[in-house]
Amino acid sequence: MAPAVLGPPRTNQELFDLADRIEKLPAESGAYWREVRIDGSHLSTGGYRLVVVGRRETWQPRDPADLVLTQVWRQDSARPATAEDERAWRAAGASARVKGHCATGGPCGSIPVADEPEDCRYTLRMDPTGNYPDTTVGEFTMADLAAIPTEPAALMKQLRAYHEIWNRRGFTQSFETFLPTTVNLLGMPLGPAQRAAIIRVLAGLPATKVVGTVTDPLGRKGISVDFGGAGGSLVYSDKPRKELPVHDRQTLDPGTGETLSRVSHAARTALGATRGEVMGYQAHGPEPGWTSSPASPPKGCKQGK
Repeated sequence: MAPAVLGPPRTNQELFDLADRIEKLPAESGAYWREVRIDGSHLSTGGYRLVVVGRRETWQPRDPADLVLTQVWRQDSARPATAEDERAWRAAGASARVKGHCATGGPCGSIPVADEPEDCRYTLRMDPTGNYPDTTVGEFTMADLAAIPTEPAALMKQLRAYHEIWNRRGFTQSFETFLPTTVNLLGMPLGPAQRAAIIRVLAGLPATKVVGTVTDPLGRKGISVDFGGAGGSLVYSDKPRKELPVHDRQTLDPGTGETLSRVSHAARTALGATRGEVMGYQAHGPEPGWTSSPASPPKGCKQGK
């Protein structure tokens, strides 16, 4: 019997392997989709750098008849980025609060220096449309998300429909330029087969590149992937106002294919940062997913508007 001839591995083979692993995982169930998002960014002030962290939780009902969307967030806090920054912060008087930077360039409040966000607020909102709050890919209800196809041709047809939504918003990018944006679906309430199908589409894009196994900002092991989407910038300092070009990489859970985090890296050496340094992140977790119980305000939380 002749030995089997193995062909060369496909580009981004790790992503195709991930899709194969997760495709037949059991689907989760529950009445509410709970999502925890932790945002982190760098702030330069007083000769030292701080990491600014905020936390937000949302509950989205599966049943459109239950129109209550609960949000809970803990307002930003800051801590020194490194041991050297902590020494500089202490030498400068160990201020209990620091002035944050504002994306709009307008006035903004101060931020407490603490290990974790402390000021907890919650809101109860009614959304008569029943739409999922993340519209970065398209506008859809929970039922729309559940109906995303897994067959390749049908999936591409659906993604083109989402691209048309973007066009109607006034964007003029091509479908090929839009496709990397669909990685955002991996952080939404999809089934394993749906995530596998989307990962296969993304793995086949010319700009997609698997960077390797990394530890994300919350200390979890994941697969870091650059999907070649458009870069952005991060406000680094207010006085004078400075922005640093960044490029994003997604960290995917190797067991489920879900998004663990989106990490922004410095695109060049500037403003005290080195090329490739982590400048900010949006992390999903810990423990997102379906739950049978609606949210209840955590003890000590105040109701916001």
